[in-house]
Amino acid sequence: MTAGRLDGGRSVVPACRVLSGEHAVRIGEPEPASAGPGPKVELVREGGVVRAIEVVCSCGERITIQCEYG
Repeated sequence: MTAGRLDGGRSVVPACRVLSGEHAVRIGEPEPASAGPGPKVELVREGGVVRAIEVVCSCGERITIQCEYG
């Protein structure tokens, strides 16, 4: 296959050589098998009103975002 070169040494694949598919394909290094669960987001409600958003990172760090309505 013949490909052009861009500045910085990156390759360009001609459009006539590109095929479209139905499924996404991951490009790059695979995710480590030991990757734990992703982050979690919880809404803290009072009487049906969201008062805070709590985010728990997969590393265990927790942050709470207080919601104020004006």
